[in-house]
Amino acid sequence: MTDVFGPNTRGVIHLISHLGELGSREIDSVVELWKRRPREDRAAAWAAIGAATTLTERRAILDAAGLARREAMAVARRHGSTDWAFWAAVWDAAAGVAASDRVDEHHYQTLIGPVASGLPWLASRQPDRMEVSGLQAAITRYGVPQGWGGSGEVGGSAEVGRAEDSGGAR
Repeated sequence: MTDVFGPNTRGVIHLISHLGELGSREIDSVVELWKRRPREDRAAAWAAIGAATTLTERRAILDAAGLARREAMAVARRHGSTDWAFWAAVWDAAAGVAASDRVDEHHYQTLIGPVASGLPWLASRQPDRMEVSGLQAAITRYGVPQGWGGSGEVGGSAEVGRAEDSGGAR
């Protein structure tokens, strides 16, 4: 799979495709936890991403975070939530997931922690499987990212084959 959303594109798509599972209570919990995180810790985690990635990777990570933030805004709107901290928490989480293999555990948990309160599988660096339905839903909604070959297929059967209809990680 092309690294269109950073070193862990698959994980980013998995995160984005599951944001809709968060309800009002989970959104409120994410907001509360994100606001309690020291901003210095978040800044250090973002600095770690910057130090561990190339310029191209950083741009892809920011693209991932931006797309995740837009989806978070849509999810929040459906639940009548207007607190920007939810969008910021999802922005951080998407960056953490995108750079999960480039930052240490402390920085990863700093970035994903608040969102992992609503999506507990996120606490693991990479889910064992990605549900095919989640990947297909993301592609249907957002289109095929640039750089993914002309056919529009996602990496062929080898890329998505692990997930098949086994229920995937949640």
